[in-house]
Amino acid sequence: MDEERAEDEPLMLTPGPATLSMRVKRAMLHDYASGEQTMLDAIAFCRQYILALSNGAGTHAAVPIVGSGTSGNEAAIGTLVPENGKLLIHTNGVYGDRLVEIARKIRVPYTSFRTAPFTPPTAQQFEDALQADPAITHVMLVHCETSTGILNPIEEVAAVCKRRGVALLIDAVASFGAFGLDAKALGYDAVVCSANKGLQAPPGLAWVVVKKTALEAARGNAPSLTLDLWDQEQHLERTGMFRFTPATHLLLGMAEALREHAEEGGIAARQARFRASWRRLVDGMRQMGFRTLLEDDVASPIVATFHDPPDPNYSFRKLYDGMKARGFIIFPGRLAAANTFRLACIGVVTEEDIGRALDAMADTLREMGVARMGRGD
Repeated sequence: MDEERAEDEPLMLTPGPATLSMRVKRAMLHDYASGEQTMLDAIAFCRQYILALSNGAGTHAAVPIVGSGTSGNEAAIGTLVPENGKLLIHTNGVYGDRLVEIARKIRVPYTSFRTAPFTPPTAQQFEDALQADPAITHVMLVHCETSTGILNPIEEVAAVCKRRGVALLIDAVASFGAFGLDAKALGYDAVVCSANKGLQAPPGLAWVVVKKTALEAARGNAPSLTLDLWDQEQHLERTGMFRFTPATHLLLGMAEALREHAEEGGIAARQARFRASWRRLVDGMRQMGFRTLLEDDVASPIVATFHDPPDPNYSFRKLYDGMKARGFIIFPGRLAAANTFRLACIGVVTEEDIGRALDAMADTLREMGVARMGRGD
């Protein structure tokens, strides 16, 4: 995989955007009008492949939106939750909080509950929330909360929603492409994903895999013109094109990234690569004395969060500069826990890359004069 990266660019160990292959970058070096057959073929292929990844053929539609994963979440909430509905949101991090912010901003009726950043919710908590408020019609939660790396229990929540007869919306912006999210088994009304992250396509496109019956019932719901999933889908079905000028270069890159995904071996192979990188990262950092925020049994292989060293010589700014000088980009980003930083394993990153990053981390810490990493070290 190394030969597919630009040699003169640092490797991003961030939870997004992720480093792309040269193959994907080269695919974007073409100009096409939005209605040319090349673009129609790219859109159709992307829709078909994403639908296949989610096992949604026949029941769901894959709807693209120009924008970040947050745009996809806003499109799903605004389109699918009607005026007489009510959304229950769980949050245990920054991106769960963002779902709350979206609902508040577009005036969707909602309620929410929180668990600690290192604690996934339980099925019983959703049962209790639904029991306490019969007005709730929809539930939404983040699958992988990348402000910490925690993986929330989608299957258990889906089972509760089925029993209760409420619709499930999933923010899978970070996890789609690396985890199976079976539309028929889980029965969700919508799952939202990003082109970047697990799919390793250029950022700037969001995809919503949405149940067809829910979408048809949502006609006229959306408070936004550009984020109306129903209108976007019906136009795509009639014309094969976006309603407005599409991100043509990003779509070309997306199609190539999905071909890479298939050639790598699909969801299972991509998750296996992420897991191998994550395991080496976590083990290596612990060997240096760092403490992880999460226990391994609730952590995703997408991003790992580490406590800052308690050494007075430590500063994140110096760590960032030292790692960048050695060819790696890291950042604290939007964190749910104070005095921590994150290292991600997504993008065209291998276990060997993580080994090099660990060497760079050790060199940087020595240069900083940091000796104490964790508890009383």
